[in-house]
Amino acid sequence: LFFGLLWACVHLGMSPNVSIQMQWPPVGIEAVGWDKRALVMSAVLAASYYSANVAMVAKDPKVVMGALGTTLALGVLFLGDQYLEYSTAPFNLTDGPYGTTFYITTGFHGMHVFLGACWLAASMAMYPRYNNPGVGMRGGILYWHFVDIVWIAVYGIIYVAQL
Repeated sequence: LFFGLLWACVHLGMSPNVSIQMQWPPVGIEAVGWDKRALVMSAVLAASYYSANVAMVAKDPKVVMGALGTTLALGVLFLGDQYLEYSTAPFNLTDGPYGTTFYITTGFHGMHVFLGACWLAASMAMYPRYNNPGVGMRGGILYWHFVDIVWIAVYGIIYVAQL
C-alpha cells in the first residue's frame, strides 16, 4: 500500500492533468516545505533508528530499557510533530489530489509509527519480566526500522520532490 500511495504522488507530480491546471501542486495549494517541520521529523526518526539499534544489541538491562524508552519517546515526539503539521497545513484532506495524497500517505505512515510505538511499549513492559529481548522485542525493533526506512521514501517524495 505504501508503494501505491507513493506512486500516486510521483505520478501526479510528473504528469499533472487539466483538472489540476497542469501544475503540481495544483494552483491555490501551497506545498509543505521539506526544510521545516518535516526535516525535524526526519531527524527524530533517524535518532529513533539509532536508539532502537542500541536496544537490540545491548546486554545490560538498564541500557536496553533506556534505549527502548528513548525510541518510544522519539516516536511519540514524531506523532506530536505530525499533529502540529496537520493542524497548521495550508490545505486539508478535501483539497483535491494533493491534499488527499499528502494526508493519506503521511497519515498511513503515522499510523504505522503509532503501531510500532505500541509494540515497543509492550516489549518494554515485558522485558523486565524475562530480561531477554526475545523474538517479540526484536520483531518490534525490525518493524520500527521498516517504518523509519519508509519515512525516507515518504520524505523524499512527499516533501522534497513535490516542490
